[in-house]
Amino acid sequence: MSLDVRQMRADEAETVAGMVHGLALHIGTDFVPALTGEKLRNASDLIDVVVADDGGKLVGACLGLMTFSTWRGAPGLYVVDLFVLPEARGRNLGLDLLRCSARRFAARGAQFIKLEVDETNTGAERFYARLGFNKKPEDRLHILEQDQFKQFLGGNT
Repeated sequence: MSLDVRQMRADEAETVAGMVHGLALHIGTDFVPALTGEKLRNASDLIDVVVADDGGKLVGACLGLMTFSTWRGAPGLYVVDLFVLPEARGRNLGLDLLRCSARRFAARGAQFIKLEVDETNTGAERFYARLGFNKKPEDRLHILEQDQFKQFLGGNT
């Protein structure tokens, strides 16, 4: 079968959303992603998705956003999720997906890649280290979740 790494088509959004749910299962989190195909299609102006298509079956996806670093004074790619189905691993598809996404964002001016790795996902840690990514232990992720965000907007904090 022929492998094609390319931009996601709108009719593939449900499959990609399913992969994100599979990523949550893979890392063993109790958090259930709220992503659906419809939400992914509705966010197409914000998120860029590339997929690995193996003869008509999607076997991987990389979801990215344009970001800007004031510290670097440059735009970059923020990888939201990168996932390859277990049966398709070991074929460098993660690398192919990440490189395709990086090239798409570089064409828009991106000069770096930023991403997060769940602390339990040691395979991803090794993958990114092999590619030359530097772990930034001084960075700490802070999130204001949806309910708290609404309260914050209303001045109820």
